[in-house]
Amino acid sequence: MRITRRDFLKYCSIAAGALGLTATDLLKMEKALASPGGLKVIWLNGQACTGCTVSLANSSYYTTVQELLLALSAPASETLDIAFIETLSGATGSAIATQVANAAAGAFALCVEGAIPTGASGAYCEIGEDWLGMTGAVTIEAAVKNLATRTNCAAVIAVGTCASFGGIPAGFPNPTTAKGVLGLYTKGTTDYRTVRSKLLNIPGCPPNPNWIVGTIAYLLANDLQAFPSVDSLRRPRTYYGERICNNCDRFNANKDKFVGVDKFGSGSWGGGGLTVVAPNELGNPNVNMPGGYCLKKAGCKGSRTKSDCSLRKWHSPGKLQTGVNWCVGAGAPCQGCTQDKFPDGMSPFLYIR
Repeated sequence: MRITRRDFLKYCSIAAGALGLTATDLLKMEKALASPGGLKVIWLNGQACTGCTVSLANSSYYTTVQELLLALSAPASETLDIAFIETLSGATGSAIATQVANAAAGAFALCVEGAIPTGASGAYCEIGEDWLGMTGAVTIEAAVKNLATRTNCAAVIAVGTCASFGGIPAGFPNPTTAKGVLGLYTKGTTDYRTVRSKLLNIPGCPPNPNWIVGTIAYLLANDLQAFPSVDSLRRPRTYYGERICNNCDRFNANKDKFVGVDKFGSGSWGGGGLTVVAPNELGNPNVNMPGGYCLKKAGCKGSRTKSDCSLRKWHSPGKLQTGVNWCVGAGAPCQGCTQDKFPDGMSPFLYIR
């Protein structure tokens, strides 16, 4: 599966501002993509709903999955080569094992989607047989450990909150002992330090497609020799540098006016700038239009969450246009899905008095 050099560069050129790329970055990236064979990418799925792959496929520039990933007529020297991505691959059985082995023979980037169960020796999530020199059933845990610590693995990208921190599969009571990529390793060990040094977490449930594309673009622009600036959770600061509230229309327009939710309906409690609605009225456009009342008292976790959702938004109507809406804009309190404490530490998602 190949993304053509021309299309990838065209996307990144148009999106340069949104992705945080400079003209110099684009020139470096063009040089990197001109290298014979292109960068190999191995994309593994663990305990995942595949929403992260679907988000990538819904990138605002590309109109179809084929346009994004299946430009097979392009010369190999003009491609970013996704050697394997389960959700969009047609190969099965031994063909997959061969694809992964061939990709892992040279320099490659490892993308992981979904949490990694470690209970029952990883048997809760088996992804193939006889891979990478391993005999019999191969678990996602074994595959990630095999690939991530290799010296020829240039980068490990945890795509989505599940791969980054465990996410929903790791929620209480976590019967499969699910973890994020870095959680597989004991802190302070050589393997922990090795993987952490080349790990980029792209959390979100799912992450915005521009977060994924922009991160890959940065790595290519710097010949895989430099990583973007990251925070303590290994998230690129370009996308996860500010709290949701900082650029939220609701917070900045009406920070002293709140929406509360009461199961008995309007007017049961309130005062102090609080507008009370019933659960089925939360989507009322009179209180939930852009710039409407703040949802903090309805359970919004924006003050504890870092991402650029309020600026970038979702469901772009066209090439590089700002998205049409986002969770809080649509009247749904932020659930804090880009944070390492999601979901348990961000619950309940909605406060109903």
